Amino acid sequence: MEQQKDESLYAKMGVDASKKNVKAAFGKTNETEYPGAWVNIITAFFNSDWAVTQHMDGDGSKMIQRLLHYFETGNKSILRGAADDALAMNTSDIAASGFVFGQTIFTDVLNLNLPPDVKEVLMAELAHRFGELRELYRSHGIDIYFLGGEIADLPDQVLSAVLDVAVTSYAKKEHLITGNVQDGDLIYGFASDGQAAWEENPNGGGMANGMTLARTISMSQEYNKKYPQLKGRNRYMGAFNIKDDNGLLFSRQLLSPTRQWLIVIKILMENLIAANALHHLHGISVNTGGGATKIMNLGSGGIVYHKTLPEAPLLFQILHTLSAELWQNMYKTFNCGIGLDVVGSDDEAFRAALTKTSEDTKVRLYKLGSCRAFSEELSGEEKHINTVILSTPYGTFSYSQR
Repeated sequence: MEQQKDESLYAKMGVDASKKNVKAAFGKTNETEYPGAWVNIITAFFNSDWAVTQHMDGDGSKMIQRLLHYFETGNKSILRGAADDALAMNTSDIAASGFVFGQTIFTDVLNLNLPPDVKEVLMAELAHRFGELRELYRSHGIDIYFLGGEIADLPDQVLSAVLDVAVTSYAKKEHLITGNVQDGDLIYGFASDGQAAWEENPNGGGMANGMTLARTISMSQEYNKKYPQLKGRNRYMGAFNIKDDNGLLFSRQLLSPTRQWLIVIKILMENLIAANALHHLHGISVNTGGGATKIMNLGSGGIVYHKTLPEAPLLFQILHTLSAELWQNMYKTFNCGIGLDVVGSDDEAFRAALTKTSEDTKVRLYKLGSCRAFSEELSGEEKHINTVILSTPYGTFSYSQR
């Protein structure tokens, strides 16, 4: 088994995919009643049978690629996908803990340093898309509301634009997914690429993580001088020009919006409830920051997640070639084709619900592997550290929370 060796290019660019420093700083301050769950959860003040969570995230530096694409092509609709990314990065995570049936409220924060005309276009496109997404969610029975947000001009703090979304959501405690992963549980995965039933175009699968690496290694070096406000700390070092056919196609693949995983998870939970099998669902991992290894943040008590992964979609193979990144680091940075991991009992009704969900959503399903608990092979604190073992077409790699 190949162990981690070289520091990733992503880390050298200043991004901590594992966010261990964040956990060290805030781990003891954060409050939650369900430490194994995907998000922090407390009891709702109005009813002890209900729970509440709050979550905040954004589309990261994917906004910069969207602005670059817009500047080069004049296609303002490409900016709309930032709303998809920022919303999905929040609603997917809360859904992974079962927040799909109760009321959900979201707001946005848009920090800007853009010319007035570009600012107006960006605001209009985001507002339009947030409205469309709200209606998409409602068409799937999701009780969601947009309460506005904050638009701030920050010329001294921001080079171009940053979009974040905050979500507050409520759920009955009986619907919570608490991360009670058990020895012998199975792991299934839903593809990040392909085309879901509600999506208008095929999805490249990149979601909204690893973009600092992806865009800087791929986009033409000429953009360093042409758009210095989009360069920032890391210079463009690639050859793709968005005005060329291949460059345009590749940029569109990079900018495929993050899949709205809340819809997938809600349909899965509905199928499980219909089969009286919701108790077989023990945990869900949304494979954003941390990529294919992010499942190690699910559950507690020293769990070994062993996954056998399919061949990475073309987008990730191209990024691997361009970056010369080790595959062991690629899987830490990108989801590499599996956007959602689902963990549950080795049970026929559970498997049937997963298969039906794949059919209902048109999102491919993979059987990835299984979970086991650490036993006599380790002692002391190591027994309480989660580990991920990935068997891939490019090697077998091991990762842990250490």
